Amino acid sequence: MAEWYSGIEATVFTQLQYMLKKEYPKLECKTTSETMTPAYFPTLYLHETQQETGRDLTNETVNAVISTVYVRVWTNTTESECKDILTLATKELKRFRYNVQNLPTTALTNKIAYGEIMATRVVGSGDTDIVK
Repeated sequence: MAEWYSGIEATVFTQLQYMLKKEYPKLECKTTSETMTPAYFPTLYLHETQQETGRDLTNETVNAVISTVYVRVWTNTTESECKDILTLATKELKRFRYNVQNLPTTALTNKIAYGEIMATRVVGSGDTDIVK
């Protein structure tokens, strides 16, 4: 039986993908870091890590986790497009009540624009915003 917190990444990813594809229908969204050949642009990679918090008195269950979401974007067009995608992702994470640790920043190397954001929040076992 999966624990309640095992579906957080999938829930956030599904919602983020749905919202971003409205604006960028050709956006490739993935949760695995494997390399795609040939490369596909623009690409968004999402990864979530968790740390237990909010223990109960008997320390037998996980009552809450600190969820940290990393979003990376690569484009072969402009830094502006990359930043726009990250800004939309930031807005969506804020809707899920994540605290964005670094606002969208981008760079350009070998005609590939890339950038990332990181966001955290505490998710409780009964949190209906994320835990389905």
